[in-house]
Amino acid sequence: MDTLTLEPGQIVDREYKVERLLSQGGMGAVYVVEHVTTGKRRALKVMLSHLVRDQASRDRFEREARIGARIESDNVVEVVDAGVDEATGLPFLVMELLDGVDLDHVIETQKIIPPKGVADIVDQLCDALGRGHAIGVVHSDLKPENVFLEKPRRRGVAFTVKVMDFGIAKLISDEVREARVTTPMGSPLWMAPEQTQRGAAITPATDVWALGLLVYRMLTGVSYWRGANAPEGKVSVGTMVLEVVVRPLDPASLRAQEMGVAALLPAGFDGWFARCVVREQDQRFANASLAWDALEPVLAGASRASTVPQVPTYVAPVAQVATQAAPPQHMPTQVAPMPGSWGGPAAPTGPQSWSQPIAPQEVRWPMVQQRVYAPAQGGQYQMATVLEVNKQSSMIRVRLDTGAEGWLPASQLRSTF
Repeated sequence: MDTLTLEPGQIVDREYKVERLLSQGGMGAVYVVEHVTTGKRRALKVMLSHLVRDQASRDRFEREARIGARIESDNVVEVVDAGVDEATGLPFLVMELLDGVDLDHVIETQKIIPPKGVADIVDQLCDALGRGHAIGVVHSDLKPENVFLEKPRRRGVAFTVKVMDFGIAKLISDEVREARVTTPMGSPLWMAPEQTQRGAAITPATDVWALGLLVYRMLTGVSYWRGANAPEGKVSVGTMVLEVVVRPLDPASLRAQEMGVAALLPAGFDGWFARCVVREQDQRFANASLAWDALEPVLAGASRASTVPQVPTYVAPVAQVATQAAPPQHMPTQVAPMPGSWGGPAAPTGPQSWSQPIAPQEVRWPMVQQRVYAPAQGGQYQMATVLEVNKQSSMIRVRLDTGAEGWLPASQLRSTF
């Protein structure tokens, strides 16, 4: 049964009641489910049945599916169960249900993330990768969609990074190779040269390659690869493979200069990037922990030297879970630019029409059309919708549910959680 369709109310493996579909891709689908015994809501990922053609492959699936549980890190998505559903023949994983947004959504909506924000993300990301590398576990499909920023569960933490799909990427890759399929494995924008070669060794340095590209993308707002920055927005897999495997790998600053974003790269970044994105694995950082140790002072120096206003401190509020699609974005209604490298619409700077109470919980990378609490006249908080974000001044325009609109400092907003 090679269908991934499950119906609401359907019971999987006698334990998990399907509530709704979250997302679906070529190799799997993710559902929100309820554990019938405890009532706990989880994320259920089902994959195509050819991954478990026989008992040996079934045993291997269950072993590889639990590989993330071997990594002692709060930054790895917890897998609580794995197996094969007898009724449908579908292999499945049961994971913690995340509440937040993936890094791909943050990148697409914010375009550029300041060095401090990049450091906050990469520190946690490399904790997950580094702990996996220390026990011989390679992710092999590191990309923004597999890095999740979860709503914090304790005070004083902006967000918790969760890395998804440890073990599963390798499982699917090996299955494709066994089936003699010649399509290169991995996501073209992030895959290392060795991932295009049959039989090549996949090591922790494979993840380091993707890490370098990911940090470059967060800092500059563009891809390192020329083919991915085409005006029409279409990426040719063939062109990408040529860039990854054959064409010269220019310094990061040279590629950034071509796109007019060289000023966004901190001093010393070229040297760090060259130790990540180099075709010879033995010339890369040996693992993610070493890569972070070298990157941390580069980003710290950029944060100290920067005069660009930093974005506020948490994604607020977030109603999506795991792989749920991002909401449509509201286009800015003002066009007068402000000085500074963020470049965007200017927010009003005159007296505010609403009172300014003591700043409550701060927010990070607030997104338009999100629901927040905002202070109205008299200082009382009311439900509102974010209409527009001005990053230079950290001002946000909101519309109260009563109909009133106005600009407020981001620090004046409260999460709905």
